[in-house]
Amino acid sequence: MIRYRQLFINSTLNSYSTVFFSNNKLFALLIMLTTFININAGISGLIAVVFTNFIAYWMGYNEASISKGSYAFNSLLVGLGLGITYELTMAFFLLLLLSAIFTFFLTISLEGIIGKYALPFLSLPFLFSIWLFFIATYNFQSLKLSEHGLFVYNEIYNVGGMNLVNKYNQMNSLNIPISLVIYFKSLGAIFFQYSLIAGMVIALGLLLYSRIAFTLSLLGFYTAYLFNLFIGVNLNEYDYCFIGFNFILTAIAIGGYFIIPSRSSYFWVILLVPLIAIVTAGSNRVFMVYQLSIYSLPFNVIVILFLYVLKFRAKSTLLIEEVVFQYNSPEQNLYLHHNSKNRFRNMYYFPVSLPFWGKWHISQGQNGSITHQAEWQHAWDFVIKDENKKTYAYPGLNNEDFYCFGKPVIAPAEGIVEEVINSVNDNKIGDVNLNENWGNTIVIKHAAFLYSKLSHLKKDSIKVKKGDVVKKGDIIAACGNSGRSPEPHLHFQFQATPHIGSQTLKFPLSYYISQKENDYKFRQFDIPTEGESISNIEKNNLLNKAFHFIPGQKMNVIVRDFATKIKEEVNWEVFTDYYNNSYIQCAKTKAKAYFVNDGTVFYFKHFEGNKKSLLFYFYMATYKMMLGYYKNLTIKDQFPVNLMNNKLMMVIQDFIAPFYIFMKTDYNIIYQRIDDSLNTNFIKFKSKAEYKVFNQVRKKTTFSFTLKNDCYFHLIIKDNNKILEATCLD
Repeated sequence: MIRYRQLFINSTLNSYSTVFFSNNKLFALLIMLTTFININAGISGLIAVVFTNFIAYWMGYNEASISKGSYAFNSLLVGLGLGITYELTMAFFLLLLLSAIFTFFLTISLEGIIGKYALPFLSLPFLFSIWLFFIATYNFQSLKLSEHGLFVYNEIYNVGGMNLVNKYNQMNSLNIPISLVIYFKSLGAIFFQYSLIAGMVIALGLLLYSRIAFTLSLLGFYTAYLFNLFIGVNLNEYDYCFIGFNFILTAIAIGGYFIIPSRSSYFWVILLVPLIAIVTAGSNRVFMVYQLSIYSLPFNVIVILFLYVLKFRAKSTLLIEEVVFQYNSPEQNLYLHHNSKNRFRNMYYFPVSLPFWGKWHISQGQNGSITHQAEWQHAWDFVIKDENKKTYAYPGLNNEDFYCFGKPVIAPAEGIVEEVINSVNDNKIGDVNLNENWGNTIVIKHAAFLYSKLSHLKKDSIKVKKGDVVKKGDIIAACGNSGRSPEPHLHFQFQATPHIGSQTLKFPLSYYISQKENDYKFRQFDIPTEGESISNIEKNNLLNKAFHFIPGQKMNVIVRDFATKIKEEVNWEVFTDYYNNSYIQCAKTKAKAYFVNDGTVFYFKHFEGNKKSLLFYFYMATYKMMLGYYKNLTIKDQFPVNLMNNKLMMVIQDFIAPFYIFMKTDYNIIYQRIDDSLNTNFIKFKSKAEYKVFNQVRKKTTFSFTLKNDCYFHLIIKDNNKILEATCLD
């Protein structure tokens, strides 16, 4: 019963706010209230919404889409349009229900037709439905035209007497510019409420929901206002046609909903609005012949056309970026995109690791001074050095004296072996073979236009043949001294073609540890340089076990507040959604922390819900964890801008975020102590989250995080004056 009640509430409210691309409940409630300024319209719109959602549920459509209001917002607009036109009679209610069914069918059909091009159907179902029903009802004798709105003062007097009439007059006689009056009326007209009061309430709701959307609504409207003023359009037409809102909705859609808010998105709003004005003027002349309003036609034409055109770009430039995952808020779209771009800017690269075990040294890096030049500049030469920085043991006259000679070479990633040379003799120390430059070589195809090449391998050591499938970490050969190689080393490069001798390709290594003396640095999708000592990440069993969350796993955490002495038990469970996104959910608060474990690194990618919950603190404390232990290793990352927000500062930030972000929240974790690297029973970390304004720390939360074999984790949290202790024994 609770589930159905929640579905009913969400689906009803979201059907109102979805018109503005929002799922904000307060905004939805304000919009709903404004629709009842004209009581007939309000009742009709609400009936259309509830009936459409019922039909969608009854027919078995996706509950998530129903809850979002995706199926009913067009029916809402049709219901409002019919309700403001006709009196509420039995014939009208029958017509209303039929229009809701027809609009719903159009919504589903257009979702399938337009959706396959990854385009939104917007309010096209509303347009087709209301045009059809208005044309069809011209001669319906049982329908009576509504007189609501014709005798406004009489209606207001009947509701609240002379006092309400006086307040209504005061509201409509406010000393505000005519352009602002038209702006407010345009907002109200979206819901067929041609009223200054309705527009002002909706503007307030829009401001509360999104500062970016509110700014864009003004930008879109005033760009159109000035353009029409410039070309000589009679601005009084805005008072009599429901067309002013086309500029507002287009500005929000292009400036901040479908496109990441930025200077470029604002520029495109300014550029597209004059086109809407032209489409509005042209289509209005055509539709006047049939005594129909164009409603939101210009908005639909320009937005869908623009989004469709973007699909054919040869490359996606950073000047205008489409929203990939929709959060129904321009601010959320911007902040989470900004965070993802900083955190995962190289994650689209195919993950390739180092082709060896243990620590090796880069004797020649990319654009090196010996052979890595011109077309072959993007390559590395690897050797092994001892504590004295020697590559060999005394006397160093034979290949076997060199530490790297004969050491295993492993597949850097999964792939198919494309080329193999295995018969070139290893050189004597100091000699080179210029005739067989690359020596014994393996070329592996990992993806289209991505191959790795390993050269100067030991003769007869290659364990694979052409056509073999290899997995990451498979031993495929041994390091040698063949080809143009005066002493044993491993040559490693990426290339776009399978041929031995192909020019090199600049491509990063996914994860590795860079070491200088006892200082370890974690590198992610980076290119190591000459002189570095590097290694693959060696996973620690305790770390790997601790962060190996599987669906259905349950965790019981005991939380103690040092200030209040209150103890409570918190229950978490691991789930996977329809899109294979894994997350931990708190049973009490329903907060969710989405995570990824790629086998080398564990990291959280999104949090939603109560930011006072223990799960949120756990999310902050373990935001990014490398699954190998290296003493004093520091890992840094960034949280989304709005994570530890000061509400007042966030409001200011929201207004200017598309142009400049002055706030940030940094993450930092230090690997402090371990009892035994081979048989680990205890690891301790220290992490912190710092909220900064103009790079000045304004707030800091610190964490002491301990893993034990007999205790899943122990966490101490210090957040201002609050100190919490959390222990998970599972």
